[in-house]
Order: sequence, then C-alpha cells, then structure tokens
Amino acid sequence: MTENPVKKYGFIILVSTLFFQIAFTEGGIYDYIKTKRTIKSITALIQKAEKENTMLFQELEKLQKDDQYLEEVVRIKYGFVRDGEKVYRVEK
Repeated sequence: MTENPVKKYGFIILVSTLFFQIAFTEGGIYDYIKTKRTIKSITALIQKAEKENTMLFQELEKLQKDDQYLEEVVRIKYGFVRDGEKVYRVEK
C-alpha cells in the first residue's frame, strides 16, 4: 500500500514553510536575536556615556570648589605661570 505523495510531501512542505516563516521573516526569531544584540550594544554605550558623564561632573565640581586643583590644571594644561615666575623650556 503506497501513501499519497501529496500527503507525504505536503506535510513536509507545510512544516518547512512554517519554520521559515517563524525564523526568517520580519518579526521572526532572526529579527528577535538581531534586536537583542542591538539592545545589548546600545545599553553598553549608554553605560559608558553615563560613566563618562559622572567623571566629567566630578571633575567640574572639583574645578569649581578646589582652587589648588584648578591652578594645577591651568598650569599643566595651558602653561600659565604666576607673576614673577620664569619658564624654562628644554628642547631636544
């Protein structure tokens, strides 16, 4: 007794089509995985930006409140000197 080929292969085609539909179409498993990766990378970027923002805020507060630190930063970063000081530049 032989089976009807339509029944035999029809079920396989139906299951294959449903799997393809679930896995690869818009809103499928592939999109879901891609979206999860994107969310993870954006979350990491946000955490990095928040950490940098906190550090910059702390630096700003320190510059506003600590005059010695402000003087040190200005001297190092911008090369400022006090009245009466001499600057010696050594070149190689």
